[in-house]
Amino acid sequence: MKKPIFRVFITYEIKIKKGVRKGKKGVLDTFVLTSNLEEIKKDEDTINRICYVNRRKPEDVDITFIDIDIENQYGETTDRFDDEY
Repeated sequence: MKKPIFRVFITYEIKIKKGVRKGKKGVLDTFVLTSNLEEIKKDEDTINRICYVNRRKPEDVDITFIDIDIENQYGETTDRFDDEY
């Protein structure tokens, strides 16, 4: 089944759980497979991408999503595998 691909700009703040310092803010330009904001906030791929960009492990940080801007739909995924075997 094909899914739509959306380009999003995610403004976030990342803080180290054990640290006392102020968090670091950033903007991530990426693609997601849903336009639902709650699903984007819980998406493991998005969280892992933010951690990768900031060189942190997901279990060591708290990520706060400040703003999620869905720009446009950029197409659909391809059906690589048929439903029939």
